[in-house]
Amino acid sequence: MSERHFHADQLRQIKETVRFVFWTKRELRALFGRCGVPSSVLGCVNWDDVTWNIVDEVLETLNASQLGIGPLRKIADETLRFPDGKHLSWAGKDRVEDATQSLAELRRLIGEHEEAKDRLERERRAREAARTSAKNGQAFTAKLAELCAAYLALIVESDPNRRGIALEGLLNSLFDLYDLASAGSFRRVGEQIDGALRLDNKNCLCEAKWQLEPVNLVDLRDLDAAVGTTLETTLGLYISINGFSPQALTAYLQGNRPKLVCMDGTDLMLVLEGRIRLDDLLRRKIDLAAERRLIAISANDIISGRY
Repeated sequence: MSERHFHADQLRQIKETVRFVFWTKRELRALFGRCGVPSSVLGCVNWDDVTWNIVDEVLETLNASQLGIGPLRKIADETLRFPDGKHLSWAGKDRVEDATQSLAELRRLIGEHEEAKDRLERERRAREAARTSAKNGQAFTAKLAELCAAYLALIVESDPNRRGIALEGLLNSLFDLYDLASAGSFRRVGEQIDGALRLDNKNCLCEAKWQLEPVNLVDLRDLDAAVGTTLETTLGLYISINGFSPQALTAYLQGNRPKLVCMDGTDLMLVLEGRIRLDDLLRRKIDLAAERRLIAISANDIISGRY
């Protein structure tokens, strides 16, 4: 059996209201014609029968037909165009009241029907969104694990040039994964990698180094100077796999307002392990730099709640 479009009580009310509102068989024929009831359905109607039986036969057929929902909805819409039963005043007060009450009840039931359909559609969309989100989450996790494995392989890479090229690709991929990649891609000069990303509609100039010695004050001031030549809202991100000299960090903060935040290899590893999101880590580092002039708080301290 085909799935019915309206429940029994809803269809019963549509039938009753149509019968009250459209008084004559001529009006019924006109209604069914305007609403696109198929000729195959109308051709089977015994127009010599009573009005109630005609309405019952046509609407039951439409309600059980796969293609009947369109005409059935149009019949309900056409019927509800009447605000009340006053057009039947010629037939007496009782007819007016019957039609008016029936129209009011039909409006209530149709409203409940549409609300139920909307609720089911919202639930369907929510389920679909949840499935899509789960699939995207699985893909994200798989890609992050792939980048983590690549980074671990780089740690034991003895060729600095090969390591620098691979780090360039890894950082580009990581920024892409978090939708942070800027239009400008990284370029490698020796072991130094320069580029940019965007976070919360702000530009961030990036510099990355993978060298044996911690980054010194000259290196920090070089990036600070580059940031200083751009808009005031531009920030700097310095990624030094082997960290920063404590003396360099202290001396840098003795100058003007800090324009940089710093990440080291441990920070990067925690991001790649999924312990903290890269965008969340950068936001927290930027907040700490702005509020407390702390530019190199570790991701581990942030995760633990110490900052």
